[in-house]
Amino acid sequence: MSKPAKHAQSAAEPKAPNIARFAPAEHLHEVRLQLLEREGSYDSTRFFDQRADELDALLATFLDCVFEQSQAAALTLDRAHISRTMFAECGVAQLHAVGAGFADCLFTGCRFGSFAAMESAVRSVEVRDCHIGYLNLRDAAWRDVRFVDCVIDEFDAVGAQLTRVAFPGTRIESINLQHATVSDVDLRGARLHRIENVEYLRGTAMSLDQIADLAAAFAASLGIRVV
Repeated sequence: MSKPAKHAQSAAEPKAPNIARFAPAEHLHEVRLQLLEREGSYDSTRFFDQRADELDALLATFLDCVFEQSQAAALTLDRAHISRTMFAECGVAQLHAVGAGFADCLFTGCRFGSFAAMESAVRSVEVRDCHIGYLNLRDAAWRDVRFVDCVIDEFDAVGAQLTRVAFPGTRIESINLQHATVSDVDLRGARLHRIENVEYLRGTAMSLDQIADLAAAFAASLGIRVV
């Protein structure tokens, strides 16, 4: 039987995410969403109110950009570098960001059927009022991230490194932190419905009410039969 991965020690009160204040650049030039291309470089660019089927921006670079009310069946951002960029009221059925880097970004009012961010590196990002069907953070490193008033159907962070991550007002239907390394991960503001492998919650912060609501799951993990 494998042993849970070691979790970083944290203080009784978890440290809050350190997120830089973000505001889109004032002067942006508009580019058609369909013109996204592999290894492209975009600076102070606005993609607004456009629809597309499959978009491939692998290895692209985005700085001070805005995606606003954009819709796509699939968007590939694998190994892209995205800084100071806002995604506002966007809808993407399949968002692929494997090995991508996000820094000082904001997601607000977006809907993603799946968000595949395996092996990604994320720092200083806020996700607000978003609905994500499946969030895959396997082997990713996410630091200073806040999910505010979101809905996440499945949160898969197997093998991830999570540091200073909080979930105020966010509903998580299922969460799996197996083999994850966590430090200052604050689950107190989240509404949790199901936890996979509860033994890997060590190092997170939860409220007594949350633990009471999930008592059956904790008992099952310890081999306790509730009768």
